[in-house]
Amino acid sequence: MPLLDRRGRVSFAVPVLVAAGLTLTLGAFFQMRAANREAERTQHERQFAQFHDALTERIGSHTLLLRTLRSAFSGTRPATRDGFAAAVRPIMPLYPGLWSVAWVSRVSLAEVPALEAAMRAAGRRDFTVQNAGETGDGGPGMAPAASQGDLFVNTLMEPERGGAFGQGINILSLPNRAEVLARACASGELTATEALPPRPRGESGRSIVLYLPVYRYPVDEMDGADRCAEVSGYVSSVFGIARLLEEAGNRVNGLHGAVFLLDGPAGDGGRVLASRDLAVPSANQEGVPFGELRKDGEAVLERDLVIGGRRWTLALAIPPEPRLAPVDYPAWIVLVMGLLLTGALAGYTRREAQAKRFLVTEARARAAMARALRESEERFRMALRHSRVAVFSLDRNLRYMWMYNPQTGRAAETFIGRTNADIHAPDDAARLDAVKRAVLDTGTGSRQEVRVGAAPGVEQVFDLIVEPLRDEAGGVSGVICAAIDISDGVRIREALAEAHAEAERANRAKSRFLAAASHDLRQPFQAMSLFHHILTARLSDAKQMEVAGKLGEAIAAGNTLLNTLLDTSALEAGNVKPRPTVFPFQDIADRLNREFAEQASGKGMVLRMVPTSAYVLSDPVLLERMVRNLLVNALRYAEAGTILLGCRRRDGHALIEVWDTGPGIPADQLKLIFDDFYRCGTDQRDSGRGLGLGLSIVRRTAQILGHQVDVRSRVGKGTVFSISVVMVGDRHNPLPEEPTTSVASA
Repeated sequence: MPLLDRRGRVSFAVPVLVAAGLTLTLGAFFQMRAANREAERTQHERQFAQFHDALTERIGSHTLLLRTLRSAFSGTRPATRDGFAAAVRPIMPLYPGLWSVAWVSRVSLAEVPALEAAMRAAGRRDFTVQNAGETGDGGPGMAPAASQGDLFVNTLMEPERGGAFGQGINILSLPNRAEVLARACASGELTATEALPPRPRGESGRSIVLYLPVYRYPVDEMDGADRCAEVSGYVSSVFGIARLLEEAGNRVNGLHGAVFLLDGPAGDGGRVLASRDLAVPSANQEGVPFGELRKDGEAVLERDLVIGGRRWTLALAIPPEPRLAPVDYPAWIVLVMGLLLTGALAGYTRREAQAKRFLVTEARARAAMARALRESEERFRMALRHSRVAVFSLDRNLRYMWMYNPQTGRAAETFIGRTNADIHAPDDAARLDAVKRAVLDTGTGSRQEVRVGAAPGVEQVFDLIVEPLRDEAGGVSGVICAAIDISDGVRIREALAEAHAEAERANRAKSRFLAAASHDLRQPFQAMSLFHHILTARLSDAKQMEVAGKLGEAIAAGNTLLNTLLDTSALEAGNVKPRPTVFPFQDIADRLNREFAEQASGKGMVLRMVPTSAYVLSDPVLLERMVRNLLVNALRYAEAGTILLGCRRRDGHALIEVWDTGPGIPADQLKLIFDDFYRCGTDQRDSGRGLGLGLSIVRRTAQILGHQVDVRSRVGKGTVFSISVVMVGDRHNPLPEEPTTSVASA
């Protein structure tokens, strides 16, 4: 019913006001609901991004663990079972999703028996090299991928377990492992793949195995094939992805929906590897295509997850919101209130004012950010202006688009729009273009040291860093580069290398001279010894005889020192050629026992020799010289007590040992005693204890013969030197594990 004004005319003000109020109220309702739904979706995306970052961080911690453990296997001494366990066990509780950590050792077929013997001697009585799925019959099973090359065997593992992930398993016998290991060793980076059953008790979901190669030598300058030839093994870990999803979910508050890890994009039939679904916690969804799990009206967010060069898809399934969802409550309240015309218009006006204030605040914040960016840019320019770094970018045609702070003596404007061919010599331009073209083609950054001719006869060396420059679609539209002038450092490095090479040449020339002149240097001492003998025979006066005796001692000491120096020079010059043969070590032990028994007795000491029936493979002359030097060293430094010479069997080798009850060697000097002219605990001016070359000769001779020399000592208790020689037989019965006589019982 229309209203009438005072004059009786129909007034349309109220209907218009009501219509306007309803229109504004309905518009505000639908606009607010859409904004709230959009804000909720933005919240889902932000939480999903936080979940992705948390999962990436957890996986990165596993990667950091492997890179840390790699240093333990990069040394010359192999890692032991106890050392590996001591390094890994304290760390594993910090990684709840970590199933196991293993050392995969590269072993040739010929080394398999020795590896099995060593592992069993270390406490693994059931250790056998075998393929996955075999029961183990004492010999290695050959996988097709490893039938013509080396094996890669799980040698150390924490926690220890059998089965497909157990110790002794040839990794190449597992599906696709040959390709994964080849990709890892060629790139030198971490490589990931899906692990195979079984899984640890109480764990659910699939697992992922990471392999990180360990090389014998630095391989930075090698290509893929040469790198793989230098691989000594792989550090690997297996972790459950379901546990990592759970850990990442615990770090994100209010994550709504179910998270799935797929082996491919969600829309292309990707299958579920692991899931975190709070609505269905006990459902087994592994291996099910994601399309079969998706519900009608369910929104899906996707992000790529790259682990060790392998790409998976992380998907968040957001269930559809009901018609009357909590997020819509504010809009419904506005709609109800809008039915009251005054309240609706007042509320709408109030919200518009609030929105205006928000926009003003945001504009001020953006202005402050713009000022901060300008200040940061000015600081950046100031830092570069007074450094030796040039920054520039090039398009896909390798034309300079931008340049700042060039280091070639040219103005920055002369680079813009030109290529390297227009600026540098042809060879320099081709070299620079090759580095940048590789980044354009692969999309992967590069860092190399390049040389550029700055002027005739003048060369500059740059540390060139090249990174891809991407457009809005993610494609590579050019490269951005930084060039650091390192010319001075390179010249210093080359000068040092030349000086080192010159010193090495002089040292080798000295060694060759001494080795060639050994006969001429020994001849005067032989003549002096002969004349001394004749002179002694003609003397009768006691004082003259005493002087002649001291002269003889001086001649003998000088002859001994000269022989030691000449032996060292002969070893350095490579004039000593070993002649290995099989012989009983007892022959050497008998001769040395007769030779040193009286010397030990004269010093008030006892020399004991444990008989042995071992036959060894070595050069008898050089081996006897090594043992003689160790006995001389024991007599020289042990003032009293017992010296023991013995031989024991260990892992197919004969371990020749010299024990003494001398003063011992401090732990910080055990590696120094084999250096030239080093005399432990002795006044360096005291020539009565030699030049400090005896143990140096032992070390050099061991390197020529391929023997291993070890030493262990306790200060105040004594020292044990050991030489490991290949044992090829036994004269009578097998050798005992330990000598029947010890220094303590002696």
